[in-house]
Amino acid sequence: MTRERTRPRWHIAPGDRTAARELATQTDIPPIIAQLLLLRGVNTPEAAKRFLTPLLSHLEDPFLLTGLSDAVNRITQARDNGEAVLVFGDYDVDGIAATALLSRALHRFDVKRVEFAMPDRLREGYGLMPEQVELAKAEGFDLLITVDNGISSFAAAQRAEELGMDLIITDHHNLESTYPKAAAVVNPKLEPTGHPLGTLCGAGVALKLSTALNGVPHDLDIAALGTVADMVPLLGENRAIVALGLKHMAKHRRVGLAKLAAASSFDIGDVTSEKIGFQLSPRLNAAGRLDDARVALDLLMTECPDRAREIASVLDAANGERREIERKIHDEAVEELDAFFGDEHRSIVVARKEWHAGVIGIVASRLLARYHRPIIILSIDEEGMARGSARAAAGFDMMAALNECRDLLVKFGGHRAAAGMTLPAKDLAAFRARFEKAALAQLGTGLLVPELAIDAITSFSEIDQALLKTLERLEPFGQGNPSPLFATMGVEMESSSIRVIKDQHVKMTLRQNGTVFSAIWYRMAERFLTESLPTLVDVAFTPQFSSYSTDTPISLLIRDIRPSEV
Repeated sequence: MTRERTRPRWHIAPGDRTAARELATQTDIPPIIAQLLLLRGVNTPEAAKRFLTPLLSHLEDPFLLTGLSDAVNRITQARDNGEAVLVFGDYDVDGIAATALLSRALHRFDVKRVEFAMPDRLREGYGLMPEQVELAKAEGFDLLITVDNGISSFAAAQRAEELGMDLIITDHHNLESTYPKAAAVVNPKLEPTGHPLGTLCGAGVALKLSTALNGVPHDLDIAALGTVADMVPLLGENRAIVALGLKHMAKHRRVGLAKLAAASSFDIGDVTSEKIGFQLSPRLNAAGRLDDARVALDLLMTECPDRAREIASVLDAANGERREIERKIHDEAVEELDAFFGDEHRSIVVARKEWHAGVIGIVASRLLARYHRPIIILSIDEEGMARGSARAAAGFDMMAALNECRDLLVKFGGHRAAAGMTLPAKDLAAFRARFEKAALAQLGTGLLVPELAIDAITSFSEIDQALLKTLERLEPFGQGNPSPLFATMGVEMESSSIRVIKDQHVKMTLRQNGTVFSAIWYRMAERFLTESLPTLVDVAFTPQFSSYSTDTPISLLIRDIRPSEV
């Protein structure tokens, strides 16, 4: 029997009309924008102007990062002495972007020989290993620089020291109680809470090192790509990087990104953070998930239109294959969970031999949205090792929970909300029990219900093209600055308009007092078909200009529907 999704609890933000009017007057912005800024912690005229109009001058001094001066000095030595430098990255979009960005920066800095490498996701897994250090030494490299990894590579750092190879670590992942010995270590997690560069991703750290080397922030489009893909908060420095990077991307039309956008059915001149997150990033990620991430890296590095078009086609096909594999794993996991899962469980750990290790992270995110508790999904290889991905909602510390299981793990690493791990398959039962205990300690025994944060209540008559143009001033949207979410009460669903698309999505027409909008509810066909809803409902939604064929110039992206009490 299929388990129904838990209906989210709506939390409607309390609006401070007096403060919103005051901020609107001081900054000459509409009151709705002022209200949304206040909800995002932007409460002064100076902060509002900085938020709404990001400038190059807003980018912080790179040397605010601990260890960056040491990194610049060692790279300068490498340049002056004619040394060979290897940039070692990661196979996700952030790692690919960081690798491309720093490689290009080192070429600009006139380093004699610059090459790059990254691990194979399926055969080697995440991070720098001693064997890769040995290979770099054998190939004549004098300096090895990690991007988006390295902060937990203790064995590799020790091997580099034994071989007489200098190592620079640039990373942004969580630190353990200490970190590897290296010529320089640059990681925002070394900085105190509230540091202006404390939430940079791997590409953001690479951008700061690039800027320190060459004096100006080159390749902002690549930095924006990694920043959006890694889902760090789009506030402060990250917001400036993405806002400026999107303009760079649209104006300069890097050939690889332009061809990938075309394969994704949009023009790069119309790029947004959402199009990076939902169209470009999945295609770039597909290379590393299914085969070799260096294909995606080649796309960012090439200047040949024909080569870029060829790679973009390969990535688009790989993404289609990835979607099919993801769907199959998701359906199998749900079938297994529906057989034993109960609301009393605080966590979910599922594993199978045939699951594709490169895709399970996406499936973990989908399962998190469905079951609302920490998720770990693992693939068991022929050697009896289980490699997995973990996802958790805000408020749960995944790394703290995994730390409680560390004696069962061969290795693990990541963030509060996402992590990866490897363990012997024979220890899965013990790991499942230990992780459940750690999750119980954090979450308690109450019902786990997702919360939907709604910015404001509005009526359909207030949703027009002028409002949408005004809301565009809050872009780029992402973590920490989500697309504004509105709620309208007492909305009529036109039953004759309801259609299920691709067995997953629900499309419909909504009406309130003569105002009509087309609307779509993604991945909610199952819930819609199994939950009894009256004709009159309350709707939580984000309005957007219609990008597909609809009957209205504005369409609604539905986040939730509930029976109306109006």
